[in-house]
Amino acid sequence: MVWQEYIRDTWQTTLVFLSLLVFTRILGNTQIGQLTFYEYISGITIGSIAGTVAGSDPDKVWNHYYDLVLMIALTYFFSFLTIKSRPLRKMIEGSSTVVIENGRILEENMRSMRYDLDELTGQLRQQGILDLDEVQYAIIETSGNLSIIKKSDYQPMTKSDFGIHLPPPAFPVELIMDGEIIEQNLHKKNLTKTWLEKQLSTRGISKVSQVTYASIDSKGQLFVSCKTSARNQNDN
Repeated sequence: MVWQEYIRDTWQTTLVFLSLLVFTRILGNTQIGQLTFYEYISGITIGSIAGTVAGSDPDKVWNHYYDLVLMIALTYFFSFLTIKSRPLRKMIEGSSTVVIENGRILEENMRSMRYDLDELTGQLRQQGILDLDEVQYAIIETSGNLSIIKKSDYQPMTKSDFGIHLPPPAFPVELIMDGEIIEQNLHKKNLTKTWLEKQLSTRGISKVSQVTYASIDSKGQLFVSCKTSARNQNDN
């Protein structure tokens, strides 16, 4: 019957969704732009097997689910090995390759990667570099991203170049999120609810529920962002 098929599809898809939710937490949080070729292929394979599980016949679900768990286990196992062994990591994930050194293009290195000048100049433009003469070093990372070190003449001046030394920035601490006070963070900064409410009051905010986000920023200042409805009320 049709309703039985809907029930089957629902529980199989839910099984895959919850499993992937758990598995991705186990495997880590590498961003898409930072994936190596090996991680990219593993992700595609895991997604393909997960799709097979969701759409498979009832008598094949657990066979395909075993394939999914096995693929996850192998990916996790080899990820663990690459952390422990640098030679294995280089073999599986590859290594970064210098394509410009001392301002000179290394054609042999580019050829070995099947990486051409159009790709190189395109990635340089994406980083705001139009002239190759500005580049001291350019390195293709294992993720495929291009890292650039400019020549000294083209690097921006910093405060330390002028002998200006500032204290190190502090990590921002969230005090309010979605209208709720994060009490443990208040305690970390040796602050109280009374202090926080007083600070909000000076900004015309009568209730904590009107605040979307508040934090002690990297400069030690209180940053507050109100909800749109509360902001409109204050404007009126």
